[in-house]
Amino acid sequence: MPGSAVPAYWLYGERLGGRFPDALHIEPIVARSALHGWTIQPHVHHQLVQMFLVTGGGGSTRIDGQDHALEPGSALLLPPSTIHEFRFIVGTEGYVASVAEPALRRLFDAEPEGRSLLSKPALLPAAPGLPAFGTLLGLMDLAMAEFTANRPNRDFALGAYADLIVTWFSRELRGAGRAGEAALDPRARLVRRFVERVEQRFLAHDPLTGYARALGVSVPHLSRSCRELLGLSAARVIQDRLMIEARRDLVYTASSVAQISFRLGFSDPAYFSRFFSARAGLSPSEYRAKA
Repeated sequence: MPGSAVPAYWLYGERLGGRFPDALHIEPIVARSALHGWTIQPHVHHQLVQMFLVTGGGGSTRIDGQDHALEPGSALLLPPSTIHEFRFIVGTEGYVASVAEPALRRLFDAEPEGRSLLSKPALLPAAPGLPAFGTLLGLMDLAMAEFTANRPNRDFALGAYADLIVTWFSRELRGAGRAGEAALDPRARLVRRFVERVEQRFLAHDPLTGYARALGVSVPHLSRSCRELLGLSAARVIQDRLMIEARRDLVYTASSVAQISFRLGFSDPAYFSRFFSARAGLSPSEYRAKA
């Protein structure tokens, strides 16, 4: 949809920044699709990897402008910044697992090829009778049970299931030679490269001119592409990545606000506090107290 902003959500219908993400969010396809008449309009997710498994029913999906059929056994990978939409058959069954891309850093550090394999959308052929299908279904069944329970070490367990589900897709894509890879819109390719570079460089606080130069485009073109696909300015993409890291440090570490500010590349803790407060509506200390 050239010239128009594609809605960007955390999860479909949920505004960005509305809540701190779980290590893994998983839900049945019916949970969200039935609320919207089994039709999910075009949208994108910012820094969110989504993995679908269709176990019954099916329908169709459009990924970056290309149509694909969905049937029982279809496994779908959607990396961040992928424009996608769905038209499900009423009563379609299966799962959608969502993982914040920064949570996969350990996997990518251990196996750099994994980042490349998982950087593009892919629809794996339906194979409900093969062992690989049973493996993925088993993982998602177990992850769903963990997600809905309130047991000790829940976040740790969800993180482990996220790693296993992502690893399943990485192995299958390596074996498939990416034959199911979807074609990419040029804008989506640019924005994806930008988001990947932000992930590598956000702590350096590079200016937008540096990002644009590295990507071989102008700053206005980069910003326009981000607004059209993500509904965010290029500068906001960088700021949001810093906010994800800041929230994580405030919730999961005992580091002082000053220590966190220096780790995130801010030279002045007071400026970091103003930066955080303007975007979260709370000071770093207030956010930590409420988490």
